[in-house]
Formats: sequence, structure tokens, C-alpha cells
Amino acid sequence: MITYKLLRIRNGRLFPLFVETDREMKIGEWLEAGIGEKADDTHVKSKLGPLSLRPGFHSTLVPFTDWIGKRDGDRLVQRKDTVWCECEIDGDQVKVQNRYGLRTIPDGWYFFKTRPMQPFPWIISKRIFIRCILKPEEVESICRWNGIEAQPVE
Repeated sequence: MITYKLLRIRNGRLFPLFVETDREMKIGEWLEAGIGEKADDTHVKSKLGPLSLRPGFHSTLVPFTDWIGKRDGDRLVQRKDTVWCECEIDGDQVKVQNRYGLRTIPDGWYFFKTRPMQPFPWIISKRIFIRCILKPEEVESICRWNGIEAQPVE
């Protein structure tokens, strides 16, 4: 399945945004999810402080977020050091009944919303293959096709 993942770009290399931020995410290789450093049984340490423990790669069906970015007046913009990547995930869909998601890496992937009004759910997966970095105009086109305006880039 094709998904999209927002990653930080440093010196032409890709890295996760908040957890395992020093782990390089290479294009063109299947990558196995890690858990990161746990803060406790239900949280992982992150650059933002403790986050709910939901291990796996977080991607989405549309390259859009309205909760990750930088405040610019009354709008949220995509940071200039982040890029959307076209990815592929594999495995079977896992049915998750727990409202907190899984506390372990899934054996496959599952949909999860961190908040009810989230426009597109996370897809949390065991493995991911980063195909390419999308150009801003590609992100805009995919978002428009899905009936939403892309987040502006700062």
C-alpha cells in the first residue's frame, strides 16, 4: 500500500521527526520499526517530551497534517527542514480494539487516529519502504485530489 511520511531532512539525509531522531531513514530499503527509548510502560521519550507509546512507522494516506508544524500567526506551516516522502508498507492489516493503539510493534499495520477530528488516520506499520521525496507541487496535487489544501511550507 502507498502511504506518505513526513521526515526531517539534514544534509540531504532523512530522519524521524520526534522519536529515534538520529536513525537515518534510507530511501530504497525496507526498514524495520523500532520502539525508541521508553519513558515508562505507556510512553516513549521524544524531542517533545513523553509521547504515548504506539511503536511502528507512522504514515498516512494523504501527505497532510494539521497538528505538526510551526505556528505562523493563525496558521500552522510545514517546517522547511521537513519533507513528505512517498512510501510503501506491507503486511496484513491488524484489527486494533484498544483506543490507545498497540503498545508493541504491529505484525503488519493498522489505522489509528490520535484525535477524533484528525482528517486522515495514521497508518502504523512494522515495515516501511521510502520510495522518494515528494516535490511541494506533488504534495499539493495529491492533497487537492483528496479535497484538502496542502499545509504551506515556511
